[in-house]
Amino acid sequence: MTYFVIGAAILGLALFGILLRSAPEAGFFRLLASGIVLLVFAGTAMLRLLPIEPGGSGGRVMIALAFLWLAWVSAVAFVAQALRRSYPQSAAELTNVSALATLAPVAGLAIARGLM
Repeated sequence: MTYFVIGAAILGLALFGILLRSAPEAGFFRLLASGIVLLVFAGTAMLRLLPIEPGGSGGRVMIALAFLWLAWVSAVAFVAQALRRSYPQSAAELTNVSALATLAPVAGLAIARGLM
């Protein structure tokens, strides 16, 4: 489980770095917003609309949570891009705080596993 959490943290930061652009166009924002909505809808639909078998492997739940996690990282990148466009003088601070925000789901998972 520890390797999973470390891998998710590294992958989330890498995805955030890929989605963060120096000068995004309006088309990038539309594409990213559409992707976020699609990921949230797919993850929520998999969790709420499809029945989960009590003795199942949990693969569907993990995929749904992965969709929601990808949506979170994408949403943080979207907000970071918008704020960096509005406040270019504080781009470095916004990037650092946003990168830390991508770790919130991973930290929550680690805390939940620690409490069990």
